[in-house]
This record gives sequence, C-alpha cells and structure tokens, in this order.
Amino acid sequence: MRIGIIAEGFADAHVIKPLVQKLTGCDATDIYLIRPEEIFDETDLSAMNFSNWNLVFESCRDESLLAAFFEEIEGDAILVIHIDTAERGTIGYDVNEPQRSRGVDYSEYSVLLRGNVKSKIESLISEPYRNRIAYAIAIEETEAWLIPMFEKGSGDTSSHVRVKERLSSLIGADKKNVKKYTDTRHKSLDYLKLGKALAKDLNRCRNHNKSLDLFCVDIESRSP
Repeated sequence: MRIGIIAEGFADAHVIKPLVQKLTGCDATDIYLIRPEEIFDETDLSAMNFSNWNLVFESCRDESLLAAFFEEIEGDAILVIHIDTAERGTIGYDVNEPQRSRGVDYSEYSVLLRGNVKSKIESLISEPYRNRIAYAIAIEETEAWLIPMFEKGSGDTSSHVRVKERLSSLIGADKKNVKKYTDTRHKSLDYLKLGKALAKDLNRCRNHNKSLDLFCVDIESRSP
C-alpha cells in the first residue's frame, strides 16, 4: 500500500506520518508528503514546498495532482487530506459551524464539524478519487491531538481555543520533557519527536480527542 499526505504544514505532516505508519503497518518509505513536499536541497524550492489551508483546498481541486498520485503508483493507494478547523470562519473556507457554547459536548461537536469540513473537501475532489481519501480533520488544530500526552483530565482537548499556546505551555511546564520536545535551533516545538511520541501513546490519546479518533477509524477501515 502507498499513502500520500497533503497537509497544511510540515508540523502537521510530522504528526500524521507516524500515526499512519502505526495504523497501517506500512514502511515509512511507502508514505509520501505531496504537499508540503519535503525539501532536500534548499536551493531547489517549488510551490509544492509550501502549504496552508487554502493551498490544501487548491490541491484537492487539482485533478492532475490527484491523478499523478493515484495512477502512477502500482497497487492500493490512500491519500490523506489534512486540514485544521481554526480558520473555519475565514472567507473561502466556508463551512457551517455547529453551535459552540458553554456546556457543549465537544465530542459531539467534533463529529458534526468534522462532517461539515469533510463534505466541503469531498465537493472539491473529482468523483473517481473520493472513495480513496482519508480525512485528517483536526478540530481547532493538530496540536489538540498532542495535548492528551501532557494534560491530565477527561475532557475532549478540542475544547481549547488557543491550542498551540496550550500545548506550548504544558510542555514548557514539564521539566522532564521540555528539552526533549523543544527544537532549540528553531526555538519551537519538535513535531518530529512529538509525532512519534503520539503514535506510541495513541490508544490513550484518541480517547481524549474525538477528531483524532475519527481519523484513526478512517485509516483503520482502509487498511488491508
């Protein structure tokens, strides 16, 4: 099986890739970053080296891009489309949002919002490829999938509004892990290590974030 990933950014892709590898049993060499495309030579930049939510939608509309992946690879193939919902109110994103109010059930909220975003993506993808897509739709941001590794509690971590800040705060306060998960060269979190750690702790973490669990179920249903 071959698996492609179109994601909003490298951090998201670094989280998703080890999850896919764990859930499918595929070798890492069978998982391709289509967007953003990995940069091996900093002098050889292309438009595909960059991404954001708008470019993810643009890639979904690009039938030639999808055909190049599905038709040039032998055997079974799955394309993972990742997008966050934090920008859902931005012009061009255009999805209906369930009511987010005090006392809302965030697990149910995640199911509804994910369904709306999935419908949006499906409307952009050419019909022959729709049944070969897996949806990594992170409610708020992908960082919400990582929070259960550091936060004690039983609630769904999509309830946090400032997700990146919450994750950074939790790791910063964790003296045992702050150095382990910080990329000191770039003064940012190390998503390569965080993604691998999430894959190891996946069964527990998916119980605390419904959108992570739904992505896992999607991948599991397509695995041989």
